[in-house]
Amino acid sequence: MKINKFLIGIIVILALGLITVPSIAQKSEDKDTKKSNQDKEPLEVTSDRMRSEQGGVKIIFSGNVVSYKGDLKITSDIMEVYNSEDKKETDEIVAIGNVFITRGLKRATGDRAVYLDKLQKIILTGTPKATAWEGDDMVEGREMIFLLEKDRFVVNERVRMKIFPKDDNEKKPEKKKV
Repeated sequence: MKINKFLIGIIVILALGLITVPSIAQKSEDKDTKKSNQDKEPLEVTSDRMRSEQGGVKIIFSGNVVSYKGDLKITSDIMEVYNSEDKKETDEIVAIGNVFITRGLKRATGDRAVYLDKLQKIILTGTPKATAWEGDDMVEGREMIFLLEKDRFVVNERVRMKIFPKDDNEKKPEKKKV
């Protein structure tokens, strides 16, 4: 009798587990759908010339290149767009020469930028430096890695930063000496 109750309890627990797993999976799919909708922003590129290689897997734009993807704008001398083999997704974008990136109030310049779409990451390099700034604040380094989803970045190789004080109105009032 005790064994039958024990088996029935296990069966009930397993059945409940099977019922709740699909709802958890659905929530995960909802998050993925929202993220994929954000990633579905079209890539728009204008340039003086364009050439397609490897059946459209690699597309090279040259001369006054300007590209947009959502609120991200990248200008450069040359831009290479690498698509997936089925050409349904853009895997990587490489901007070469006089690279200028803007997103909102943030700006950055360098010699070369690699945009990895799936990772939402830009790797900007420069010789002798890449520079990023917002307002008057500025940071320089040989390599900058921008994590777009997290709105963060990392700077490597000989970093220099300049931060200006904020307005006097934003300062806290001084305490009076007794």
